[in-house]
Amino acid sequence: MNCQFIFIIAFFFSLLLVTSSTYVEIKQVVPTTFTISKVNSSKIILGVSWGGTNEADDEYVLTRLKCFNDAVTVINSPQVHVFGDHSTTYELAVHKNDVLVRCRTGVRDIAKWLTFFYFRT
Repeated sequence: MNCQFIFIIAFFFSLLLVTSSTYVEIKQVVPTTFTISKVNSSKIILGVSWGGTNEADDEYVLTRLKCFNDAVTVINSPQVHVFGDHSTTYELAVHKNDVLVRCRTGVRDIAKWLTFFYFRT
């Protein structure tokens, strides 16, 4: 009977340890929309917006845009924003028309995301 009593007490203490665990907050940044506006034959404005969970509006984020083609040049990347801005715009100089361009954009803070997309100049 002494062994059973010790087993029951050990079982209840282990139950207390399991039920007293704490939850970890998850931070997540996600892209929402991309907009591309052609201003003229030599300039494109690209808009990127984001959302997320458990992110403070005054938390700093670093946004980047990189294009892997010599048809365009990104003029204003990287940019520093706060999460509450929820969007940014990039200016692209166009060097060649009617070319398929592959770009990568993303936001970096504690969490980060990267997205690849294509468009035609």
